Amino acid sequence: MHFSTILALIASIGVVTATPTPNNTTIIAFGGENGEVALSTESGCGSIGPLGPGHYIWWIVVGCTPGAQMTCQATDVTGCLPGQAKHIGSMEVDDPNDTFQVAFKKNTNTLPFVCPSNGQIRCEANFNENSDGPNYSLR
Repeated sequence: MHFSTILALIASIGVVTATPTPNNTTIIAFGGENGEVALSTESGCGSIGPLGPGHYIWWIVVGCTPGAQMTCQATDVTGCLPGQAKHIGSMEVDDPNDTFQVAFKKNTNTLPFVCPSNGQIRCEANFNENSDGPNYSLR
């Protein structure tokens, strides 16, 4: 009886060990009211961009650890420095389906928030003009 218990334990460990860990997924930035444009180029320092022209709304969907203190940031075109807030109407953090708001602030480039229990957020920048996007990246 002990032998079958030990064998079952070893078999279950083998299954867990054989299960591959998830790969880092590519973060994609979406532009437009309904995400008509998508891009996945990295501009630097973990940012996606530069964002394209013709849309004043850009967002990324990323995973996070529930309860963790995080920031959603619109960076400059390099992706490493905070972007100029004067071109940003608002920053907001929502759930990925844009059904509930986690955080919101006008005229800022950085928005602190606490990761919600579902462990995934949508970080969104709402620019003042359609032409402002190419000067920014998101992280």
